[in-house]
Amino acid sequence: MIHDVLRTLRQRAHQILITTHWNPDGDAVGSALGWAHYLRASGHQVRVLFPNAPSKPLQQSPGFQSAFVVLADDRPDELEGLFARAELHFALDYNTPSRAGAALEPLIAAFAGRQVLIDHHQQPDGLFGDAYSSTAMGSTSEMIADLITADEGWAQVDPACAENLLMGIITDSGSFRFPSTTAQTFATAARLIEAGAQPHAIHERLFDANPLSRLTTFGFGLSSARQVARGKAVVLRLSREDLERAQYVSGDSEGLVNWGLSVEGAEVSVLLREDAAGLIKMSFRSKGDRDVNEFARTHFAGGGHRNAAGGASNEALADAESQLIRLLESWLGRD
Repeated sequence: MIHDVLRTLRQRAHQILITTHWNPDGDAVGSALGWAHYLRASGHQVRVLFPNAPSKPLQQSPGFQSAFVVLADDRPDELEGLFARAELHFALDYNTPSRAGAALEPLIAAFAGRQVLIDHHQQPDGLFGDAYSSTAMGSTSEMIADLITADEGWAQVDPACAENLLMGIITDSGSFRFPSTTAQTFATAARLIEAGAQPHAIHERLFDANPLSRLTTFGFGLSSARQVARGKAVVLRLSREDLERAQYVSGDSEGLVNWGLSVEGAEVSVLLREDAAGLIKMSFRSKGDRDVNEFARTHFAGGGHRNAAGGASNEALADAESQLIRLLESWLGRD
C-alpha cells in the first residue's frame, strides 16, 4: 500500500499535513521535518503540526523555525483549517490518534482525506488506511529514509533533510547502541552523511548544550534511584517539588530513565515524573527479552516498544511508586 502512496505523490503536487505524537522526541521531530523537507523539494505544499513544543535542543533542528511548522498549543484556532485543507495526512512515530494529544485526536479520527501511518510501535490503529508499520525498525526516521530509497529520491535529499533523519536515527537508536540497530541502519546513516548530515553537530546540539536545569533535574532523579526486584529493576522518581527546585523545562528529563539500565544487574528501568496536575508519567526501558511494552499496557494504560514504553498513573506519587515496585517484584522476582 505504501508504494501506491508514493505513486500518488509522484502524480501531482498535494496539500500534505504531517503530525507526530505528544511531547515529540528526536525521532518524531527528525522524521517529520526530514519528510517535510523531502516532500517540499518534490513540489508539495507541506505543513508539520506538532501537538506541543519539543525540548529546546530539538527546536534547533533544521527547519523547525520555518513558517511551515505549526505548534497546536500555540495556534488552536487553526487546527480544523489545517486538516480541512489537507489531501494527505501522514501520522509519524505514533500508532494511535490518542497519542497525538486531546486537541488532535478527534481531528485525526474524523479526517476525510487519505491517512498514512509511518511508525515502528506495536499495535497500529486500524484507522489508517495506508501504513508502513514495522516493529523491527529502530526509528521512524530510518523508515522515512527507506521510503526515499523506494521513491528513488536521494537526489532530492538536501542537508536539512539528511540532518533531521540522522538525528532521529541517533536518538532512537541510543547513538547506535540499541539492539534494533542493524547493518542497514549504519548504511542509511552513511548515506545521510554523504547527503550533508553532520553527526558531530547533531550530538553537540542535543547532548552538549544542556541548560543547568537539565543537569539539576538529572541530579534529583539519579539521587532517588532504588534497586528492586532482587536487583533486576531500578526505579527513579521526580516529584513536582524536585522539578520546581530544578527549574525544570520540557525535555530536561529526556534520557534519564536510560541511566537505570547502567546499574549492574538491572534489566528494567522506570522513571516516574509528577506533572503539574499531579498525573504520574512513567517511562520504561529494558534489556533483552524483558517486554516493558506489555507490562505498561497491562498495568499503566501505556505501551510502546518491547524495550521502551510509556505509561501513567492517577495515584499519588508515593502510591504509584509502591504499586509499581510490587508489580516489578511479582514480574521479575519469579525467575
